[in-house]
Amino acid sequence: MSDDTTPETATETPTETTAEATDADAKPAKSRITRWIGNFTLGGALIMLLIALGSLVLARYNLIGKLTGFRYFMMTMYPYAAIAVVAVIGIVIGMVRKRGPGWCNPLALVLSLVMLGVFYTQVIAPARAAPFMHDITTDVDDPPQFETLTLRDDFLEMYEGDIEAWRSAHRESYPDMEPVIINKAPDLVIADARALAEERGWELAENSPEAGRLEATATAGFIRFYDDVVVEITPIADGTARVDMRSISRVGGSDLGYNAARIEAFLADLEAVPNR
Repeated sequence: MSDDTTPETATETPTETTAEATDADAKPAKSRITRWIGNFTLGGALIMLLIALGSLVLARYNLIGKLTGFRYFMMTMYPYAAIAVVAVIGIVIGMVRKRGPGWCNPLALVLSLVMLGVFYTQVIAPARAAPFMHDITTDVDDPPQFETLTLRDDFLEMYEGDIEAWRSAHRESYPDMEPVIINKAPDLVIADARALAEERGWELAENSPEAGRLEATATAGFIRFYDDVVVEITPIADGTARVDMRSISRVGGSDLGYNAARIEAFLADLEAVPNR
């Protein structure tokens, strides 16, 4: 009996070995250049992510300057664009060689495209949509003045110190930015203004119901850029109140539209406060 089984076993063994070898040959070997490009693109994308997020967080908590953090964040946009291009090249090479794109290049491409989308939606598109300004008010002829907070020294630098040039640009950019008239006693209006400022988390620097003035510091964006705000309440003879407002960024040239949006939203909410 042992003599009969031996040949069968001997016959089956080479067949199984041949099948395993065929399966192994069917699996394409990984392309060395694709693997190298993948390591480069994914590694670069992760390093840029660390720089971008790290600079935002450090600037948010004032561990570095606000503008410094923003600039480092934006500087990573160009490497991300280059990484995306190189990742596409790596994917194409892998497909042409029929070795597959691997997973590093596609992941690097997705990460790069996501970050480029963030740059566009959060910075580039708002910058294109908003006028290049950082000092917005409801009264360009006689803008509310800061008495407690300090107005930045270079607020007219982009206009070469010419306030008329700023007024002209302001009128052209925000023709509908005007004060509001509220049918309410001035002391009630300034109280409402303070309540709204506190709800928004603004840091109050001055609250003078007698003078009808309020000064505060607000923040904008993830970095929390500081913007200074002043609200002035002027009594009108018929018992109503005129409300003027000014919002100015402490640093930077463009505010991406934050100051104008802040004024519009604040005055709209102030008008909507019900009579008590």
